[in-house]
Amino acid sequence: MMIGSHSTNLLRGGLHSLSIATLIGFAGVCHAQSAMSAPDSAGAANAPSIATCVACHGALGAGTASGGPRLAGKDPDYLAHALSMFKAGTRASAVMQTVAKDLSDSDIRELALYFSKQNPPLAEGVPPPAQSLVTAGKQLAEMGAGSSVPACFSCHAAGGKGNGARFPGIAGEPAAFVVARLHEFQARAKGNTPAPGTMTAVAASLNEAQIKEAAAYLSVIGP
Repeated sequence: MMIGSHSTNLLRGGLHSLSIATLIGFAGVCHAQSAMSAPDSAGAANAPSIATCVACHGALGAGTASGGPRLAGKDPDYLAHALSMFKAGTRASAVMQTVAKDLSDSDIRELALYFSKQNPPLAEGVPPPAQSLVTAGKQLAEMGAGSSVPACFSCHAAGGKGNGARFPGIAGEPAAFVVARLHEFQARAKGNTPAPGTMTAVAASLNEAQIKEAAAYLSVIGP
């Protein structure tokens, strides 16, 4: 199960969001935070736009409680491909396309490699979800719910840690982001009948309670 978007506030002061994470490409739900300085650690000093990324995605790409998706620890090929799609305009996000269009192929690769190597703590800032939601979400993630709702981990690997470039890690994603992304898939399904087995088809089969349950569980498990 995977899950994107944009914040107009990020354009103030010359900041742009850099939402890389998404299954079928996250166009993450980004909410601007205070601008942060880029990390000074080795390997980060020359990486382009790190400070811009973390303004939306949190320190080291940890994600934000308000809905900025987590970039840290994602497969670098997945991250690079997502950025390349934004650059080419084949993935919809006005903000991301504006940012990515000026990135070179080497910039894209450098950003992808940088965030793939980060391992910050889970995003904080909101009360933990109710244990009943977490328990129900664990059931969905590990077992699914009938033939129309496969287990999240059947595609995204045990623990939601990701499965190569096609199925990124979903463990540790902020609950607000997961909810918003699943709603986006549901909206897409209303426009065209989704192909069986796609994320759009799975999301269309979820009810609101299941969405909140899956989001709660994924938000508290370590990536």
